[in-house]
This record gives sequence, C-alpha cells and structure tokens, in this order.
Amino acid sequence: MKKMLLAAMAVLLMCACSGERGYLNYRGLSMGIKASAMADSLVAMLPNLAVDTAKSGDGQTVLADTLAQNFAVTIYHHNDTISDILESYVATYNDSTSNLWQKLHDELQQTMGWPNMGKHGDLHKDATFENESGTVVLTLLNTYSPTLSVRYSISTTQD
Repeated sequence: MKKMLLAAMAVLLMCACSGERGYLNYRGLSMGIKASAMADSLVAMLPNLAVDTAKSGDGQTVLADTLAQNFAVTIYHHNDTISDILESYVATYNDSTSNLWQKLHDELQQTMGWPNMGKHGDLHKDATFENESGTVVLTLLNTYSPTLSVRYSISTTQD
C-alpha cells in the first residue's frame, strides 16, 4: 500500500512539474515575478531608474532614467502579473542606437536563436526572437530622433 501511495505521489509530482511554465528573463529577473517586485528590483539594480508616477497608471509602471533621461522601462501588468516589458532608448545620433541594436541582437541571438527579420536597413530594423517562454521584439528607428525599443512579451499559449 505504501509503495502504491509513493508511486501515485511521484506521478502527481511529475505531472505538476511538467506543467510549470518557463518565463523569459529580463535583466536576469524572471518575468514570472510580480510587477511590483520587478519594479523594486530594477530600481535597486539600476540606481538611475525611478518610478515615473506621472506616466504610471493602471496596468503599467514606468521607470525613467533620472540622470540621462534617454532610457525608460515600462512594465505592463494585470493584477500585478507581468505581461510585457518595454525598454525604450532615445539618442541624439544614429550610431549610438545602431551599435546598441547590434549588441542586443547578438546577445538575444545567442540565448534565443535566429530571429525573424521583418525589415532590415539603415533606418529601420526589426528582429523578432521567439521561443516557448515568449517573444522579444527588437526595433530600431533611425530617423530624426533615433530610437531603439525592446519588447519582452510572455507567451500566452501553453501546451
């Protein structure tokens, strides 16, 4: 009887573990944590970031760079559960965003594999990285005001 009970518990444990979902990591933090904990961790990790209460509201928390004012992180959430994180960079010249785009592209390619490249040119580049944990979209717009955005989205499909 004890052996059957142990076997049944082992099967239940295996089923429970196989149902756990993996989450994307954002700057070494799992996107499976609460949005408030993510914001607190990012502020502790990046001391120039602070919550921008004027831009934050229901469903989003905005962390702005208080020193250079060219970087922001928006955490999109519902009931403190993260759905997306958006990093935004604004630069004064195109080379800075192009170099950062290439660096991030190479890092994401190593961790997530080859991207789907929708557009590829000097002024507009898109790279979409996907795996079972979610999607990362890297977008470069080198126009009058060069911008780079990185959107981390948690996959909503489960097997």
